[in-house]
Amino acid sequence: MVRWLELKKETEYDDVVISSRIRLARNLTKFKFPNSLNTEEAKEISDIFIKAINSIDRDNKFTAVSLKEIDSIDRRVLMEEHLISPELIKNKDISYYIINEKNFLNLMINEEDHLRLQVLLPGFDLYRAFEIAKNTDCQLEKNINFAFDKDFGYLTSCPTNTGTGMRASVMLHLPALKIRNYLQGIIDSLAKLGLTIRGVYGEGSDGLGDMFQISNQKTLGFSEIEVIDKLENIVIKIIERERNTRRDLLNQKTNYLKDKVYRALGILKNARIISDKEALENLSFLRMGIDLGLYKGLNYNQITNLMLSVQKYNILKYKYSLKSFEEENVLRADYIRDFFEQEEIVNE
Repeated sequence: MVRWLELKKETEYDDVVISSRIRLARNLTKFKFPNSLNTEEAKEISDIFIKAINSIDRDNKFTAVSLKEIDSIDRRVLMEEHLISPELIKNKDISYYIINEKNFLNLMINEEDHLRLQVLLPGFDLYRAFEIAKNTDCQLEKNINFAFDKDFGYLTSCPTNTGTGMRASVMLHLPALKIRNYLQGIIDSLAKLGLTIRGVYGEGSDGLGDMFQISNQKTLGFSEIEVIDKLENIVIKIIERERNTRRDLLNQKTNYLKDKVYRALGILKNARIISDKEALENLSFLRMGIDLGLYKGLNYNQITNLMLSVQKYNILKYKYSLKSFEEENVLRADYIRDFFEQEEIVNE
């Protein structure tokens, strides 16, 4: 299982919410932004953060890894599990990531900024994620001078992050809203409220498996708590709309929805070749089927874990000797069938 999912506690929003994330952007004084750094300067910045994080008295240890010292598949696996960003991979020659033992707290070094401090928790848990992120930030700031202006707040390479430097986001599973073509209206409404909706990997990415991130766009002129309060209130409204739309679909298109869920189950349990896109599409229907009482073999968390585990680079990591995409799709089908067999044996 993806390690940060092991922290999951049952909540009333598990039918729709996948995860909560707080990310803080910070930069050191007297250093250029990462896009202008040379190798020596980048290494000096990395050493500063490694020393600072290891001085924090915590129950678990941190591991620091240079992106250029791990292979391309391992880097992409970390991205698929939302532990690092595509931007960090682009800067692999100068970037590091530092992560704690349970994989929910990590520091991305020399990404777009010197530091992107991220806390990623399963479920709807924004305030706990913020508390962890803020406490870590405060501990680091005891030993590090971050670039800060009394009028503008924390200074960042991109002006849209200046201020609190905080991006708060919630990953939601929204299959019904997508089926009904309601997402564009929601996107337009969120933009007017200073929020945005993106795909699985952030800006410019697709909503694979009907998973979408809702996050704040503005970081200047608001406190962190104001941002989180606003985001949480809007997310709850979107959750309710998704739930209502699912019920309407079940009532108005019962056979259509049942066919989608049961067909998805049949494909997943019997396919011999399946692409990542097809697997995620079917797992999305199955996850919604759990909520509507159409499928009881697995729970939300197990399906979420499977959705993360069947993506391209996780499957390639599972078996390096692949020589073609068809082999990848065969292995993915094998992996999914084995998953269902093992989990359903445990649940009997």
